Amino acid sequence: MKHSFRKNISMLVLVAFLSPLAPMAVPAQNKVGKLHGFVYSDDGKKPLNDAIVLLREIASARTFQSEKTKKNGAYKIENILPGTYAVGIQWDNKDFNVDALIKIEPKKQMACLTLPKPVDQPGYLVRCQSPKCFFITPCGWALVAGATAGVTYGIIKIIEKETSPTEI
Repeated sequence: MKHSFRKNISMLVLVAFLSPLAPMAVPAQNKVGKLHGFVYSDDGKKPLNDAIVLLREIASARTFQSEKTKKNGAYKIENILPGTYAVGIQWDNKDFNVDALIKIEPKKQMACLTLPKPVDQPGYLVRCQSPKCFFITPCGWALVAGATAGVTYGIIKIIEKETSPTEI
């Protein structure tokens, strides 16, 4: 009788110490995301049939893709690892980059996508060919701001050394 009592107490203590590890035993299915939505033509109204939505992770370049869209433009991508993804669309044997980033989390998410408008359409500029255009992009702004901050910091440090209040 004493032996079975000790065995039961030992099992109870073991379960008490191992129970905090239970959340780590959750299947991997709960740690992946799903993305679904609709794909439309560049006018934003007509659904695209037979388009493929592509996701490429920014950090690791992992890619995920949907099956071809249905007549209503619906797509679905499952088992996506969490992260930030660039979006692309393949349609009519052409590749299109969508100017959007999507953050995938371990849950079901929805995103409706529209093809970019053609470059030759007036009033809409997809890409600028001139090197000057770099400085009107957010990356160009960051470069200019960083360079300005660096130069300003350097000037302040030089002036501090020249006009030290302790004269040391």
